[in-house]
Amino acid sequence: MKTSHMPTVNPRYWTAITLASICGTNLGDLYAHTTHFGIVQGLLILCAIAAAAFIAERSDNAAHESYYWLVIIIIRTGATNIADYLAFRVHVPMVLLIAGLAATLGVLAWKAKAGEDAQTAQAPILPDTGGIYWVAMLIAGVFGTVLGDVVSHAVGQGIASLGLGFILASVMWWRKNGVATPGIGLYWLTVATARTAGTAIGDWLAENKIMNLGLPLCTAMTVCAFLFILLAFPGRRAARVTPA
Repeated sequence: MKTSHMPTVNPRYWTAITLASICGTNLGDLYAHTTHFGIVQGLLILCAIAAAAFIAERSDNAAHESYYWLVIIIIRTGATNIADYLAFRVHVPMVLLIAGLAATLGVLAWKAKAGEDAQTAQAPILPDTGGIYWVAMLIAGVFGTVLGDVVSHAVGQGIASLGLGFILASVMWWRKNGVATPGIGLYWLTVATARTAGTAIGDWLAENKIMNLGLPLCTAMTVCAFLFILLAFPGRRAARVTPA
């Protein structure tokens, strides 16, 4: 993806990533429940939409973030369905599934870092949004969905939302205050944490009996919240982006 279409990685970016995780959780469930396409057909349709976005992006020289965030939402939607299929249809053991996804994400993050030149590899920047990046984003979404569901089932959706939200806030604080060394590894750790917290929060909002929002209304609300952050706080482009 062109650098002119990549967002700057700052607090706005992480807020949007978190809201995309919540929104994608609801959107993935709504997509599966209303279309009844099945895992293969449903994913093929999402892949076709993502491919169209990438093709359009290559011929668009205007500086904006629309393609990036569109693909983020598509991938998050697909990740929700992949995770549910692996966990509840194929019945892959949870420990094995979580460990395998974590290991795969770690390898992809390492390959993304190894692909940078010597100067770039030591700098706290976002990796190029090539094929490895988007596969890693998909794996992070599947991982976060599975782990978020496990935590929610273990302690309840409300406690899981609060606990995972606190962990995400802590990781953000570490980034902001330089407690942890910035870099590609910390970037993917933050993405995975946002995906996990977003799964728990999204499910809790949609299924909470006190608020009684329901999945369609909750999806509409989270989509609006996500779009509000992007539109109310316009991003700026940079040739290379530095994580906040």
